[in-house]
Amino acid sequence: MRVVETSLRVRYSETDGMGIAYHGNYIVWFEIGRTEYCRAAGLPYRAMEDSGVRILVTAVECKYRRSVRYDDAVRVRSRLTELAPRGLTFTYEIVDAQQRLLAEGATRHLFADAEGRPRRAPEEILSLLEGFRSAVAG
Repeated sequence: MRVVETSLRVRYSETDGMGIAYHGNYIVWFEIGRTEYCRAAGLPYRAMEDSGVRILVTAVECKYRRSVRYDDAVRVRSRLTELAPRGLTFTYEIVDAQQRLLAEGATRHLFADAEGRPRRAPEEILSLLEGFRSAVAG
């Protein structure tokens, strides 16, 4: 299964008074990873939205394993683990430079139209995402 890695550095504004990354920022980092996964698949969010398709978040899970501090370099590993005409699921791992697992989680999504009503994804979007996630990275 295809993995897309996105490098980030923890910014000062993402930390609390103790210099530790605030827990809510991990969800933002998941979103960055998901956005970059879609871009790598040839389906930037903007193009998807311009075609009238949205992917609405319906569930979020995150397990925190280790603290992350200001200026730490981290990588978000994103995978598309479920894909169906009505929705999809991404999973994530956040690791440090030593490849230690810092956090892991998942987001579930529903395909919707521009007004937020549930819809089936167009076949071309499903084919593009399925082809990308199934392809052997070279």
